[in-house]
Amino acid sequence: MFGRDTLFQFIADNLIQGAQVILLHGQRRIGKSSVLAQIPNFVDLEGFVFVPLSLEGDSQKPLSEVLYELARDSLHELSRDALNYGDLAEKVALPTIAQLEHNPQIFADSFLPNLRQALGTRNLVLLLDEFDAYADYESDAAPGHLFPYLQAAVYEDKELFIIPVVGRQLHELPMLIGLFREAPNQEVGFLDRRSAEELITKPSTGMLTYTRDAIAAILEFSAGHPYFTQLICFALFAQARENDRWMVTRLDVNHVVDNGEGTGRSRAIELGEGGITWFGMGCRCQSGSSTRRQQKCQKQSWLKWAKRQP
Repeated sequence: MFGRDTLFQFIADNLIQGAQVILLHGQRRIGKSSVLAQIPNFVDLEGFVFVPLSLEGDSQKPLSEVLYELARDSLHELSRDALNYGDLAEKVALPTIAQLEHNPQIFADSFLPNLRQALGTRNLVLLLDEFDAYADYESDAAPGHLFPYLQAAVYEDKELFIIPVVGRQLHELPMLIGLFREAPNQEVGFLDRRSAEELITKPSTGMLTYTRDAIAAILEFSAGHPYFTQLICFALFAQARENDRWMVTRLDVNHVVDNGEGTGRSRAIELGEGGITWFGMGCRCQSGSSTRRQQKCQKQSWLKWAKRQP
């Protein structure tokens, strides 16, 4: 995974040191979910088993239903490794929603220890995507809320770890920080230049050839944002296939960024967003503006949208 080695090492180091909660955060479409999904592949620690989970759409559900879905999805995700865990569902009883409604502690006190025993591991790491679905937590809702439930769970069980991912700046989530104040945190940020260049060139090795000027142009527009970098490259590949011309120049990059028409519209965004244009992204250059002015405006639009919070 391009440009995330330092982040994976940060996670590994903190797990080894016993950090039971590690907070990851970053802006929209920066690659947070991809990073979370790849942790089991890039953080190889003996005695740790990782369980990818998502809380998307769970913010209005009662705690019992959320815990049931976490338990169900844990079994489902781990059972996908049929060679090692194919019979997991037969070994670990899935609590019902009714049972969890009567006693939510069944999840932490019974299900998770039984799961860990069946896996033959000491340490269980829950990878929680879309954790800020619960960002509106208020202290008076504590008895039925996931945040304090997990806080208590990791406090009581030193072999339980959680890595939540949130799509907001941490200072916007004071309740979360208050509960997990000692947790190390790391931003999933923009790629550095070397990693961004690898993201541009390596996936298309043997198909597309980029001039150095073309690479520089892509980085000028994407600023190292992985999603936008991939959008531009996807548009460039489509253009190369249409024209049967596999050498990419700065002119080609400019063409997919504004459709080559001087309209301030972006083919790259249209391909990736189903028709969203630069005008929908905040670019207000007039059609009669100079090419340089339009390109500057487009670049600012990329960056403005890239930095916008979800």
